[in-house]
Amino acid sequence: MKKLILILICLTVLFSSCLNDSNKNKNAIADTIISFSITSKDPELTSKSGKEVTLNEMKTIMIKSGDNILFKNFNFTLDNKIKGALNFSSYNGILIFNTPIKLSIMSMPPNGNGLTTYHKGDNIEISGTTLIKVNSTNFVISNLKTK
Repeated sequence: MKKLILILICLTVLFSSCLNDSNKNKNAIADTIISFSITSKDPELTSKSGKEVTLNEMKTIMIKSGDNILFKNFNFTLDNKIKGALNFSSYNGILIFNTPIKLSIMSMPPNGNGLTTYHKGDNIEISGTTLIKVNSTNFVISNLKTK
């Protein structure tokens, strides 16, 4: 009888362990950023700036994993590091941005802290909608999609 109870306990623990491992693998897959959007003013549609620019005067592109896309004279990549590009990568469900040059970043909507300046080679975690200012060009990162 003791052997039977011991076997049942062992089977229960083994079954429970297998379920936990299965859930961990599902979470690992779900924690991969597969795409995000970049929006910027379209100079062909308007010469306005700041709050005067409407959504109709903006252009949005989507960056997918493995992409290298030229947008407003800047290359954007996701999980495809290229020298000099604005390289993004996914790590545990977090979008990481490696800065190729000095630039500024601000969360959107603004939280009152203003722009934070970063230098070449800095790694920055992007969570939610974020404004990236490179020289005089503004990009808004949004719509982070996970798998």
